[in-house]
Amino acid sequence: MTIPIKLLPISAIRAMTLGTTLLSPVAAGSQVHAFEEAADGGYDGDIVEEVTISATRTERPVFTTPSAVSVIDTASVTRFQPLTYADVFEGLPGVAIQGGARRIAEEPNIRGFSDTQVVIRLDGARQNFDLAHRGRFFVDQDLVKRIEVVRGSASALYGSGALGGVISLETKGAKDLLQDGETLGGRVKTAYQSNGDELLTSASLFGRSGAFDAAGTLIYREVFNDLEDGSGETILDTEDQLLNGLVKLGFEPGEHHRFELIASLFDNEGENPTNANAVSTPTTVVDRETSERNLRGKYTYSDPNNRAVNLEAVAFYTSIDVSEDRFIDGRNDESDFESYGFDVHNTSRFNAGEKASVALTYGVEYFRDSQSGTRNGGVRTTFPDAELDFLAGYAQAEIEIGDMLSIIPGLRWDSFDVQAGDDSQSRDEDEITPRVAVGFAPAEWIYLWGSYSEAFRTPSLTELFNDGTHFAVPNGLGPGTLVVNNFVPSPNLAPERAESWELGARFRQSDLIIAGDAFDFSATVFRSDVDDFVDQVVTFVDPAIPPVFTPPFGPTTFFGTTRNDSAMARIEGIEAELRYESDYVFFSVAGFTVDGENRDTGEGLGSMPQDSLTTQLIGKWPELGLQAGGRLTVAADQNDVPEGSTTTAGFETVDIFANWSPLEGALKGLNISLGIDNLFDETFSFHPTVIRQPGRSLRVMLSHRFGL
Repeated sequence: MTIPIKLLPISAIRAMTLGTTLLSPVAAGSQVHAFEEAADGGYDGDIVEEVTISATRTERPVFTTPSAVSVIDTASVTRFQPLTYADVFEGLPGVAIQGGARRIAEEPNIRGFSDTQVVIRLDGARQNFDLAHRGRFFVDQDLVKRIEVVRGSASALYGSGALGGVISLETKGAKDLLQDGETLGGRVKTAYQSNGDELLTSASLFGRSGAFDAAGTLIYREVFNDLEDGSGETILDTEDQLLNGLVKLGFEPGEHHRFELIASLFDNEGENPTNANAVSTPTTVVDRETSERNLRGKYTYSDPNNRAVNLEAVAFYTSIDVSEDRFIDGRNDESDFESYGFDVHNTSRFNAGEKASVALTYGVEYFRDSQSGTRNGGVRTTFPDAELDFLAGYAQAEIEIGDMLSIIPGLRWDSFDVQAGDDSQSRDEDEITPRVAVGFAPAEWIYLWGSYSEAFRTPSLTELFNDGTHFAVPNGLGPGTLVVNNFVPSPNLAPERAESWELGARFRQSDLIIAGDAFDFSATVFRSDVDDFVDQVVTFVDPAIPPVFTPPFGPTTFFGTTRNDSAMARIEGIEAELRYESDYVFFSVAGFTVDGENRDTGEGLGSMPQDSLTTQLIGKWPELGLQAGGRLTVAADQNDVPEGSTTTAGFETVDIFANWSPLEGALKGLNISLGIDNLFDETFSFHPTVIRQPGRSLRVMLSHRFGL
């Protein structure tokens, strides 16, 4: 297999050399050895080995998991004062967050698979919302305890959409926030960012009594002024307001049993363009209100002495309403989305002979998505009424042969039914997706693995049934002309199907320089061949459609089309990470290159992120509760795009930070963070988003936690 590698610019290599004296945090917690956060928001100086749950649906050390998986812990989520998910995931190989500077437009990209080609799960519940350019993250980063990212095809466990991988978010509860011996606690926080004059305030209260525990958090953010890019230009219409709340209740009626009920709300309001990841123009600005309500219930039974039953059941309901009032003409668009479902799985463990053991995980999943839309109270073809039903069963066996060999086969069956609201267009299909992974550990310090997997994604309701006007451009072909671009429905669009191969290696050593330190290196090579890859083709003016002249003075209207076509695609690349950590220092270099092409035409694919390399250096003083460091991110040009598509220039950004959390005395519970994002005011964009990212910004955060 030949993997084309795009070279980073020479200036980037020079900057890397400089960067090793500065560099930063964010993904530090994604490493195999993470810096453990204390419950007071500081840290206790321990290095712990990370485990993954999402990769196999069982708890397993990251190092000996035959999958490309990363874990971002609480300390890493909060250390850099993230204001967006792009901040959280920066430096994670193979992962990019697209959508631009507006928080409401953020969408994931893993290995070139974007939007609904990536499964997002929140506390075990699927998050299926898909309304073009309106984002997919509806929980503030400050509410998140832990994030797991599985890179690569994962439909054998997670079904439709897991072509690029899975992002699993877990929110904080009282058990995470209370220290030993405490029954009641609270936390208040305020933060400020100079670019856009963004202010954050939050308050949390948490406690436990007997078998019950509860936690509640309310967060308010507001960007008071439009953001500015690195050249000082205003990024128009980036002001917004966000209210986010979470209540998490727990009940443990007996040993090994736990029930959780989680309710969350997300309200965002701002004046943005209809396409929230595009440059704003006077004709596109709307007053947008996005309201999300989410209810999740969870039951777990986990008894280490019961090898037959290790059960988890999750049920959820999600409602998302988007209201948009266009300023230029008062047009009102209403978009309503509902999703509900459940996922139940169990793990049974048994021996197979003297040297082999098996962990068999099996389960069933069901969910229904429905959407409806109106325009000025009438039919809205750009967000048509439609429903999607999914029922699935899956099984996976983790076969351990001695201490050296792991074989993990898995299989999932999905049945889905999709139909338009008037029942005139409906279809039902079945999919079977297998995966097999093999891991080999010839010594404690090395782990080799490979996998073959298949994945699929049924087209979204919008992709199948979208109709009506996409955009209109006055004077688009000169004075007196109007270009109107219309969606073309694609009800027969086939599901995307992928075959993927991965090879990976991990190495680790401890006590390398000083006692208790840890060094590790990992690399993954991957290739995915995708049939019926959904590729949106925008034809600005379609010569097959005759123009229309409006008498007596015009304009002359030209018509274009936006259609979803199927392409044969190949996506391949390399990911690598090198890390060193002790009680006093953390250093890492992580990067990836990914290349995608249309196998029919040889052209590039529009969704491929820029190749990037991130270097980080953090100094830690555990006895003082202090850490400081910085991060250098270097991205290459992205010129390998379909004909007529926009290219994106490379960039180099530097971020620095310092956090102080006193561990004792009168100031215990206080946390102070200072940081500068985009230190050298770089002007840049994340491909394929055209809108620029913010320039330099000072970030200040102050929080205080108490416990009784």
